[in-house]
This record gives sequence, structure tokens and C-alpha cells, in this order.
Amino acid sequence: MMLRLISALLFTAAGTAAGVMLSQRLAKEREICRETGDLLRSTALQIRHRGADVYELSTGLKESRVLDSLTFLRFLPEKYKFGEDFHEMWRKALDGQRDIPIDERRILSRLGELLGTSDIEGQLSSIALLEDELMTVKEKREENYRRRGKLFRSVGVLAGAMTGILVI
Repeated sequence: MMLRLISALLFTAAGTAAGVMLSQRLAKEREICRETGDLLRSTALQIRHRGADVYELSTGLKESRVLDSLTFLRFLPEKYKFGEDFHEMWRKALDGQRDIPIDERRILSRLGELLGTSDIEGQLSSIALLEDELMTVKEKREENYRRRGKLFRSVGVLAGAMTGILVI
């Protein structure tokens, strides 16, 4: 009987852990969305006030401590080398980070394509459009976490407890 009780507790703990892990995945997606917004604002700020080129942007973004979840930024070049295409390097770096959700990946990909391709005003207006698009994604991520995060945690506990009861 004691072994069954211990098994029931272990199944309950496992179900709880699974629910928490799924909820944390939603929290991670929400964090990446927030940091994508920070990246867009930081990029616009550097372009607006310093007229930063793509390599200055890379250096500034790498130094930022608020963009920890966007690890692809570490692989961007800081200086021009003959024969390198910044946009291709951005694309490869972005492809290397697999945990970015598709909506944010699409926005970041478009950001990489537009950087350095027009004058300051053109880049700023394009970034503003990306920020508007990201607001819709952010609302979706917040709602997803609020509703599904609680659901995943609750279902995890209940499924684990139900399995535990069946063992007893």
C-alpha cells in the first residue's frame, strides 16, 4: 500500500511538472515577443539619434542586456568584411535560433532585410510598421499565456492526481 501511495504522489508531481513546463514555454514566447519589441525600439532609437549603420547597430544590440532571449544577435558582424552580406548573415543568425516563434521570426526577418536599405526616415517608417504588427502578436501572446498557461498548470495537476488515484 505504501508503494502505491508513493507512486500516486510521484504521478501527481510528474503531471504538475509537465503542466508547469508547458506554461513556461508560453512565458518564454511572451518574453521573446517583449524583447523583439525592445529590439525594434532600440534599433529605431539608434538610427534616429545617431544615424547608426548596420554594423553600429550590431555592436549596440550585442551590448544590450535587455535582449538576453534573442541570442542570434551575438552572431551578427560588427565590422564590414569584403564579400560579406549583412542581410544574409542576419538571416543565418536568425535561423540558428530555433526557439523564436514564427510570428516574431517573420518580423525579425523583415527587420534584417530593411536595415541599411534606405535613408533614415525610410528605415524608421518601416520599423514603425513592424512595431504595429508586433503589437497584435504581443496581445495574442499575453492572452495565450493568461488563458492557456493557467489551463496547462491546472490540467497537469489534475491529470497527475487522476493517474495517482488510478494507481491506488
